[in-house]
Amino acid sequence: MPARRKNLRLRGALLLSGLSGALLAVSFPSAGLWPAAWVALAPWLIALRLATTGGAILGSWLGGFVFYGILLYWLGLFGWSVWALACLVLSLTSLAWGIGVRWTGRLSPFSRIVGAAALWCGVEWVRGLGQFGFTWGWLGYSQSSALSILPVAWAAGTLGLSFLIVLVNAALAELVVSVVRYESTLRALLRTAVAIGMAALAIYAAGAMRGRASGLEGPTAMVAIVQGSAHGPLISEDVNVPMTAEEERRTREIYEALTKEAATAHPALVVWPESVLPHAPDEDLAVAETVARSARESHAWLLAGGARFDDDKRYNAAYLFAPSGNLVGWYDKVQLVPFGEYVPGREWLPFLDRYNVRATDFNSGSVHRVLQAGTITIGPMICFESIFPQISWYLADKGAQLLVVITNDAWFGHTAAAAQHRQIAVLRAVERNRWVVRAASTGISSFISPRGEVVDEAALYEQKVLTHEVRLAAPDDRGGSFGHAAAWGLCFLAVAFLIAPAALPKNRRR
Repeated sequence: MPARRKNLRLRGALLLSGLSGALLAVSFPSAGLWPAAWVALAPWLIALRLATTGGAILGSWLGGFVFYGILLYWLGLFGWSVWALACLVLSLTSLAWGIGVRWTGRLSPFSRIVGAAALWCGVEWVRGLGQFGFTWGWLGYSQSSALSILPVAWAAGTLGLSFLIVLVNAALAELVVSVVRYESTLRALLRTAVAIGMAALAIYAAGAMRGRASGLEGPTAMVAIVQGSAHGPLISEDVNVPMTAEEERRTREIYEALTKEAATAHPALVVWPESVLPHAPDEDLAVAETVARSARESHAWLLAGGARFDDDKRYNAAYLFAPSGNLVGWYDKVQLVPFGEYVPGREWLPFLDRYNVRATDFNSGSVHRVLQAGTITIGPMICFESIFPQISWYLADKGAQLLVVITNDAWFGHTAAAAQHRQIAVLRAVERNRWVVRAASTGISSFISPRGEVVDEAALYEQKVLTHEVRLAAPDDRGGSFGHAAAWGLCFLAVAFLIAPAALPKNRRR
């Protein structure tokens, strides 16, 4: 029977796209229903194939807005106008993907399936680049709890995992479209079976490769994480209101006491969170004495976050203290949060006075670099930096044996943002085949193994000391992932699928 073309009405296209956006969102925390990701995009893809051009465009924008609107609901803490603007901007990337999928609709069915997956990964990769890069919501992150699937990220990075998820969704969508249009159901079933089989085979192969891969070959080290919970650092709702002297004293006391508790496990390294030092150690004697005393009494290296000043420049830094109590090095955060740690084009945005933004900006550090804590080479990432895979790749290439994330997620309160942020750290551990030590001021602090297992953690607003023995990577171990190469390969594949429809003979264009 010849294919019968049916167009989906605008209302149907919007409904299907919005449904996909909602299903995508619930695959992430706080719901965390990760299996939903494997079918979430199918309604949206069906709408892209059956709707009119206008319906496909509006539906793509709506699907993205619903997804980011639910996923990033916690941005409302900074003002609902901030939330709305962020969702509007991010939904433009979803719109770009929808237009790309619509454009490749003239290709063969199997090419459309692969093309949709490649285009999604291309859009995700571009969304994570540059000064305003933001990888939050990458589809592969949703699988952080699926230990049997995570080896794909070890082999091909988070984008490789995103590719397989979209591939399965696109195959299911093509099957539904074929049924609706009375096309060959047998062929559609075969295409769907091949695509899903490819995904299953990739998961199995990655798991088998990961199982045969040798473990970390470096020495072990005992590491301690100190989470001061709501008591430190104390956060004001106004970013321009500093801690009081009493709050600063209380914070020092809590972290010093908890570090004494951690010392009973004889750690080689103690990690305090981001911003825990209210003043730079070289400018505040009380801060310097507290940290130095904690390092000496615990006989451990101590990494702690705080502000650093150099002439008139201010940096968000990670300080490293030796067991002797001496400050031996620091790392200045490179990838700053736009409008959170600095305001781009501040002089042209006078209306920002109405919002809770910093009166002064942090400066960006010059380069990502490792820190040497005795025999342990640390790859430090401060808060926002942990969402960028290229940073952990770079640190591993520079010889980092242990990835350490220090963060202050206190701004997010009891929302799902802290769990979403921790979820991303799981993929960093898997991608680079290294332990991740994550110290958060109010949670969620955790030890994450190279296989993605969260072996220990402190819940939100739980004052706790975590200790665990981790195995270090060998100095020349660059990790098992080909994620960087896979990311570029998927981007080139996406470009190829964008070019392909234009190269078709005229009699196949419509």
